[in-house]
Amino acid sequence: MRRFILKEEQLIEYVKNKKAEKVFYEIVEKIHQNQKFLNEIVSHKKANQSIIDNYKNKNLLTPKVSEMLIKYGIIDENHEIIQ
Repeated sequence: MRRFILKEEQLIEYVKNKKAEKVFYEIVEKIHQNQKFLNEIVSHKKANQSIIDNYKNKNLLTPKVSEMLIKYGIIDENHEIIQ
């Protein structure tokens, strides 16, 4: 077993990255569920935008999460869904 010596800043950054990844994967999972289970009558774009807005209102859409969503082409810089 290895031991790693970390500074407090490194540990805090690691925890922030893990939280951001968790929120990102939750958003992607919910968007995938919308695509899979919603009828054609319901607008997928509006349903997916509501997911982004909910996370934004709960202050879970941090700059790191936004960066990952933009990187993977899910939202644009204005936090509007692209798909």
